[in-house]
Formats: sequence, C-alpha cells, structure tokens
Amino acid sequence: MLRRLIGQREDVGNEQVQRIIGLIDRYCSLLRASYEDDLEANEPIYRIEAWAGGFRDSLNELEQSQHAAGWFSRRVTKQFEEEMDEAERADYQCHVYFYKNAIVRVFSVLDKLGYFLNELYGLRTERVKPRYSFFTVLRQMKEAAGLEELYQEMQKIKTEFKDPLNILRNKRNTEIHYVNVEMLDDIQQTRRHFTRANHVEDLQKNMNLLDQGCMMVYRTMATVFAYCTRLLEQQAAKKLPQRNPRRF
Repeated sequence: MLRRLIGQREDVGNEQVQRIIGLIDRYCSLLRASYEDDLEANEPIYRIEAWAGGFRDSLNELEQSQHAAGWFSRRVTKQFEEEMDEAERADYQCHVYFYKNAIVRVFSVLDKLGYFLNELYGLRTERVKPRYSFFTVLRQMKEAAGLEELYQEMQKIKTEFKDPLNILRNKRNTEIHYVNVEMLDDIQQTRRHFTRANHVEDLQKNMNLLDQGCMMVYRTMATVFAYCTRLLEQQAAKKLPQRNPRRF
C-alpha cells in the first residue's frame, strides 16, 4: 500500500519478509492438515492458526513503514528546517511520521510474537508479570523444558541487537509516554549548535538504527517459524496425534 503512495510497485518488497511469510504459510498449512473431524477438538488449532496468520499483515506493515521512512529521508538534504522549501518540509514530515510508526511497530510485532509463544507453549508468563512483553516471555522460555534450542537462537539474536534496540525502545517510550521524539532531537541539536534554528537530526543514523531494529524482528520471526514448522513436519512424518496446541 505505502509503495503505491510513493509511485512504486507493490509486488516488490523485502525478500527476507517474503521468506518469513512463506514460512508462516507453510506452518498454517501444516496446522490445517492436522484438523480432525471433531470441530471442538480443532478449536485450539484454529486459534493458533489465526494468530500465526496475523503476522503476515504485521510484518508487511512494519516493512512498508521502514521502506517509506527511508525513501522520504533520502529526499531531505537541508540541515535546518528553515532552509527547506515547502516540498522538502513535507518530505521531512512524512519521514518523521513513518519513522515513528516503524519504531512503534518493531515492538508491537515483538510483543505479539511473545504472546503467540506464550500461548503456543503454555509458558504462563502472565503469572510472572500480568502485562508482559516479548522480552519477559523470552526470559520465561529459558526455564521451559524442551525449548532450549529455540531459546538459545532467540537469545543470540537479542544479544546481537541489544544496543540499537535499547535506543529504539527509549525513542518508542518517549513517543508514547512523553513528548515527541523529534522535539527532543530539536532541543538537543539546538543546544549543540547554539542556534535558534531547528536543526534536522542525522536521518541516516536514525535509519541505520531503525534498520537494525527491523532486522532483529525479521531474524527472530524467521527463527521462530522455521523452528515451529520443522516440529510440525517431523510430527506429520511420524503421523503423531496433534490435539495438544502446545506441541505446535
């Protein structure tokens, strides 16, 4: 959708995201193949499939926001807002909008994934913390039997992207709970340059941070659905009964 707004083809997107969606489709297909004649017995599987399928839209929305933020950032060349003409100022405002939107979506997708894993494997994270995040679920997985491989892979990704994710989390929290991110950036830049003009923050640096945050999400999602799909394929090969959703 957003690519159409900036005059680009909608069928050309992030290849990594498309591979993840392919894994999700495969996972959902295997779930459907496990349906039984008893509709009531299928109810847990319906829920798991619906949650998994919802990640298609979530990933597309994140990737397109990331893409749009980068596209508009490359159209901004001035260092001060006062130097911009009307068109460039509009491009800058569009960049800020999609940049903030993408940051919020990074953590939204992660938290949805945490909820999915909590339900899938019966981790009961809500007993530890009623309003939990993806990172709370990840800590809970450390103690769960049979999830050592998945936990180690996810923990490795988290550690690799720890620093950029912390910066993005602070920006997300500021955007949601306090004042606008760009307002703080303006204040910091103004003090740094001793001028009353509104200095534009380093957009390339901001995009590099966002890209790393998105990469963390993409790699984590790919890891989770590759793992879950592999388990279902193994179960299908052995023709094991699949009534317990925790085994998916």
